[in-house]
Amino acid sequence: MNTQYRPSFATEELVFHGDENNTGGKALYFPVHQRKILVDAESQPDDYFSCYPKKHIVYNTEIIYIGTLGDIPCYCFELEEELVEGNMQYFDLHDLYGTIDEEMLGIASRAVQMADFYRTHRYCGLCGGTTHYVPEETGMQCHNCEHLAYPRISPAVIILIEKEENLLMARSKHFPDGVYGLVAGFVEAGETIEHAAHREIKEEVGISVKDLNYFASQPWPFPSSLMLGFTANFAEGEIDVDVNEIEEACWFHVDEIPKLPGKKSISRALIDHFIDKHESCK
Repeated sequence: MNTQYRPSFATEELVFHGDENNTGGKALYFPVHQRKILVDAESQPDDYFSCYPKKHIVYNTEIIYIGTLGDIPCYCFELEEELVEGNMQYFDLHDLYGTIDEEMLGIASRAVQMADFYRTHRYCGLCGGTTHYVPEETGMQCHNCEHLAYPRISPAVIILIEKEENLLMARSKHFPDGVYGLVAGFVEAGETIEHAAHREIKEEVGISVKDLNYFASQPWPFPSSLMLGFTANFAEGEIDVDVNEIEEACWFHVDEIPKLPGKKSISRALIDHFIDKHESCK
């Protein structure tokens, strides 16, 4: 496990079920509309979430408590309509990366996911009744049948595969030109994380690996996923790509790594780890 890795979009200081009653009156607010956050673009990044935007909250909008930072409670809410006035602008989480500090980005990520959970679970999946948010359960409960739904987190694996000084990299047709990444995929129902890693590798690039080791994890809110990173060594086989998943995969020497993903992803952290390890051996 890489204990030095600090993932983006992760909060480590927010107490999810902390003290919501702040006598000082301070709070942080995260207005969200369809996974984008509304902020005053003319304010300083440190002040983005310090104001309560009353005029943007329609009657009976549910304000969701998402945790306490120090002694400051944090809230999010889903805006019914896309409202922009004056200097107010919508930003997605990618836009906020590098603009606000990492801890605040993690809290904003939680706010987006919780507001989206509220937006998509206003009606019960069992009986169709209306629901309400239950903060102590972090869930949406039906007024009628009392069925309780929780935020969905989808686990996914991403694996760095090496063969001596070579790294297996693949590119999706959705990647920007020249950018390569690592083999990744979602965990299926009924399988372990380890099995998912071996299955995804076999399905996408046709090879087998050994020495599968956990590296680190990253909350990945695009949408609500948890990326579990691994390293592995090549065992056997020839590259045979699944064209429905990726368009190309090949081995790259450590000195010839192509254009890399952005630093905000665990994919980049894994690749940097591989490069650093081999550079230290020179």
